[in-house]
Amino acid sequence: MVRLPSIGHFLLREAEVIFALETEPDAPEITAAIFGNVLACICWRRGQLATHGSAVAIGGRAVLLLGPAAKGKSLLAGALARRGHCVLADEVAAVADGLCFPAGSLLSLADDALIAAGIDPAGLPGYDNFPIPKRLWIAGPGPEPRPYPIAAVLRLAKAEPDAPNRPERLEGEAAIEAVLGQVYRRDMLRVLASEAKARRTAAALAATAPVYRFPVAHSLDRVEEATDRIAALVL
Repeated sequence: MVRLPSIGHFLLREAEVIFALETEPDAPEITAAIFGNVLACICWRRGQLATHGSAVAIGGRAVLLLGPAAKGKSLLAGALARRGHCVLADEVAAVADGLCFPAGSLLSLADDALIAAGIDPAGLPGYDNFPIPKRLWIAGPGPEPRPYPIAAVLRLAKAEPDAPNRPERLEGEAAIEAVLGQVYRRDMLRVLASEAKARRTAAALAATAPVYRFPVAHSLDRVEEATDRIAALVL
């Protein structure tokens, strides 16, 4: 059972999600909750790693953009989508066996990010009961209903506006911790006694796909430059 204040209760039963809402059925907060906490619970039930991040398919392979709130995950995913790449997930990216499992091309973006991208936020459904007020935007082409092999993992960090947008390759334990550090609600691994399995999954991912620390310049004017760096890692 997942209970989200002012949104509702969500019960996972086998292949069903049963809910009792505390808000309107079409409230955008519900969409955000389903692709966040509820999706993470589904991942745990399926033995998948629920990573806190966005995922985009570039050339048929997934790139994971992981990081805490306000580090530019959705912003960079949106920039890649405007180039024709396919968004696979936002907020929670499901991972297992070196694969990313798509959850749709819906992104949550703040108004300033939408305006910087040339998108009029007026008319887009918004919600403000999360840390940062955001709006829902369907980005680019929809994903195919299949798992995508993971080509790269980027652990995002916020850098000064004039800092170089330069990914730094991580190796060994640092790469594993970069993935584990961005498990969605990591405390649930202890509750579910699945910490060892999560570490094995993160280690297998780090062994098959390069993991980078990416300090992104904190400037909307340099989003395209950061996007170039990400695409260059895969293409």
